[in-house]
Amino acid sequence: MTSTVTSLDRPSSTTEVQVMFDAIAPRYDLLNSLLSGGLHRVWEKRLARRVPPNSDGRCLDLCTGTGALIPFLAPSYREVVGVDISSEMLQRARDRFQSVANLSFHEGDAQALAFDNHSFDAVTVAYGVRNWPERERGLSEIARVLRPGGAVGILEFGQPRNPLWRWIFSLYSRYVIPTVGGLISGSRRAYEYLPRTSAAFPCGKEFEALLKGAGLVPVHTQSLCGGIAYIYIAEKRE
Repeated sequence: MTSTVTSLDRPSSTTEVQVMFDAIAPRYDLLNSLLSGGLHRVWEKRLARRVPPNSDGRCLDLCTGTGALIPFLAPSYREVVGVDISSEMLQRARDRFQSVANLSFHEGDAQALAFDNHSFDAVTVAYGVRNWPERERGLSEIARVLRPGGAVGILEFGQPRNPLWRWIFSLYSRYVIPTVGGLISGSRRAYEYLPRTSAAFPCGKEFEALLKGAGLVPVHTQSLCGGIAYIYIAEKRE
């Protein structure tokens, strides 16, 4: 059976992801703030601070969306490149950061990057890996474009470890997120999809194993809010 964007596993195509994020782009930032209570900004800043700065280096921000990580990355690198599959998200990012000189945005698929081997000193991804139909391929692409010794920082959702907290968060994800997200964005389907991919995403040691399989060595993993989200820092050592 062919999966859809509401599957418990992962989206079946990048086109489905593109259409979905184009549709929710106008209310995306507002809903992130409402649904996370502002915690997503704290997590994003924490991720960016964990990635070693390099004033002479280049940083690639995959699944950049509306540019959530850009304020934290731009001061730390000679050049920052944001890539996203959603043109509507990118337009908002361009409008938001049009005065930032060392920044450029490109529409593209993280699973098939149009960059040379070893062309970046750091790669970041916030809330994007679970949206890749072929996540192992996406991680391999990160390893390909990252120079030896370079760092990758990933912020992604997971599942709470405590049974009671898991149950509470499951109720919130199942009922509150789709209801509020659907009312404000006009796409309940998208806000049913997002919690489901989070619930099915391999986190902690399982995701570290995926990083290792792509040639990236985990050096720091941090659970956030009891496992709702995780920060992963890894290096390319070759």
